[in-house]
Amino acid sequence: MNSGRWIVAAVVALGVLGASRVGFAAPSGLTGRQIIENVNAVETADDARMSMSMTLINSQGEAISREIHTWKLGNEKTALVFVAPEDVAGTSFLTIETDGDDDAWLYLPALGLTKRIDAGSRSQSFMGSDFTYDDMGDRDIDAYEYTFLREDTIEGEHVLVVEGTAVDPQGSGYSKVVTWIRDDIWMPVMVEYYDLNGDLQKVQTNPRIENIDGYWAVTRMQMENVQIDHKTIVEMSQVEVNAGTPQELFTSGALPTLQDRVP
Repeated sequence: MNSGRWIVAAVVALGVLGASRVGFAAPSGLTGRQIIENVNAVETADDARMSMSMTLINSQGEAISREIHTWKLGNEKTALVFVAPEDVAGTSFLTIETDGDDDAWLYLPALGLTKRIDAGSRSQSFMGSDFTYDDMGDRDIDAYEYTFLREDTIEGEHVLVVEGTAVDPQGSGYSKVVTWIRDDIWMPVMVEYYDLNGDLQKVQTNPRIENIDGYWAVTRMQMENVQIDHKTIVEMSQVEVNAGTPQELFTSGALPTLQDRVP
C-alpha cells in the first residue's frame, strides 16, 4: 500500500493497478481529504508489466507514435523504456518513491548518459508529451488542500469531484487540480490541471478502465493541453500483474540495459 502519496498522477501516466472494490454507498459525508485518502489507500498489485503506446498529436492533427515497455513495483517504483521508433529506442526512465518525494532518472542512449531529474526540471515535458516529469510519479498528499465540491455522473458512473489547491504552487507546478473519482473503485476518471495563473491548462481523461485478474487498470488515457491544442494518448496492452518483476530493474545503473529486458 502506498502511504502518504496521492496516486492520481501515477494513474494518469502509467496505469496504476488497484484491487477490485465494488458496492460502496455514495460517501457524501466524506471530506475532500478523506476521498483522496481512499484513492491513496487502494491496495495495489505487488508488481506489474505492460506494453504501452504513446501518441502525440499536435494542433494540425499530425501524430507521432511511440512504443514503450513498463515495469512497476507497487506504486513505489516504475521503470520504462522506449522500444520504437528508432530515434527514441533505448531511452529509459526510472522513478522511485522515497520519503515524501520521488527520485527520477533518464537515460539517453545517443549520449550514453544517465541523468537525474532535479527538482527544477520536474515541471518540464516528458519526452515531448503532455505529461511532465512530476506527472510520471505520485504526488505528496500533503502538497494540496482538498475541498469536496459535489457528486456528479460521467458516462453513467457516479463520481465525487474534489478540488486540490496547491500549498506551494511553484513547487507543485499547478495552482490546483480538480479530480472526478469513481467511488465504487476509487479510481479517477478525469482530472483538470490549472496553471500558476489559475487558468485551465490540461485535461486528463481515463475513458477505459478494465479489471485484469482482480485489479482495476487504466488501459487508455488522454492528456490534452488546452492552451496549445496538443494532446497525448496512452494505451496499455499485454498487462500482467504479480508476474515476479525482478528488483534489479529498478536502479539507475540498469537503465542502459532495459531495452534488452523487454519480453
